[in-house]
Amino acid sequence: MSDDPKGGYQPPVILSEGDDPQDWDWLPRRTSTLTRVVILLGLLGVVVLIASLLIKGWIDDRLDPPGEEGPELVVSIPQGASINDIARILEDEGVVPNSTVFRYYLRYKDAGDFQAGNYILNENMAVWRAKDVLLAGPASGPVEDSLRVLVAEGLTLVQMQSQLLDQLPTFDADELARALAFPPLRSDYQPPTSTLEGMLFPDTYLLDAATAEDEAALVVRMINQFDLVADEVGLDAAPETVGLSPYEVVIVASLIEKEALIDEDRAKIARVIYNRLGLGMPLQIDAAVRYALNKPSEPLTLSDLRVDNPYNVYNRTGLPPGPIAAPGRASLEAALNPADGFWQFYARTDDPVPGAHTFSVTFEEHEEAVAICREKDLGC
Repeated sequence: MSDDPKGGYQPPVILSEGDDPQDWDWLPRRTSTLTRVVILLGLLGVVVLIASLLIKGWIDDRLDPPGEEGPELVVSIPQGASINDIARILEDEGVVPNSTVFRYYLRYKDAGDFQAGNYILNENMAVWRAKDVLLAGPASGPVEDSLRVLVAEGLTLVQMQSQLLDQLPTFDADELARALAFPPLRSDYQPPTSTLEGMLFPDTYLLDAATAEDEAALVVRMINQFDLVADEVGLDAAPETVGLSPYEVVIVASLIEKEALIDEDRAKIARVIYNRLGLGMPLQIDAAVRYALNKPSEPLTLSDLRVDNPYNVYNRTGLPPGPIAAPGRASLEAALNPADGFWQFYARTDDPVPGAHTFSVTFEEHEEAVAICREKDLGC
């Protein structure tokens, strides 16, 4: 097209044979109205999708806040409190993250006929957990006289029994032993022939006067708490996520609980366990041998590592037949979500922080880590 300094109308140019199109400036074709509408609707759809995902994520975090539940606390619901009042109280106490979301959830579930009184709740609870506690009614007995009982992670049944007796002088040793050996119910994840080893959830429990004299009631509560946490972390999906039964994952979690000293190592230790199982290698985990021999802290000898026991994972492959301790939430999550890696070994080196392990793919790398462990006298 020729330039027109006056900007007047120019007729369309018709190329004759032999003309080179590259010698001409071409105007782009105008986009059709339909195409522009489709593009606009597509962009609008993307914006709506992103916004809906952000809103859904925000609501999900208010329904089930990330992280573990916090410590137990006593929340008082006054006489005549409405759903709005209760939701506000629970938000103020840190039980639920958002009173509005909790209020609409209660209305959606048609739940709201709650009794006045003192309730034992946890900080950072999922809304359905808080609802269930409220529906169960207030705690019986004077809460100010309640006992706070700590059950630590990584304890065996024997150690747990001793810890409970130390904290609860009202408990009878024989009655507690009977409740642990013959519990009134079993965990949903407990095979028929297994014991409660690993199936009582380590947590802080607030006991009223009646529960402080009822050994079986506390055992039932600890079983229910284990099942609750197991459901929350997705233990029932273990066959699809890691290819093991839920009970086998509890066994893996118990090994992680005894081996890991910092949270950052849990998923990596899980990966080492799964890598060794996949390769048909013995797990060679000292904690399992200690459980077999009831030697929680004494140094293991070479003869210990040769003992004929199903929990000796030095001279046999596969998992031990049952858990060796009570795993906490973090170890259960690690067993279900192992880290990515080809590690086959680990040794404590306290690098980069105290309690840290060094993870190795080859035996040569592992020997170097073990040398550091021995040099620092860390128990290798």
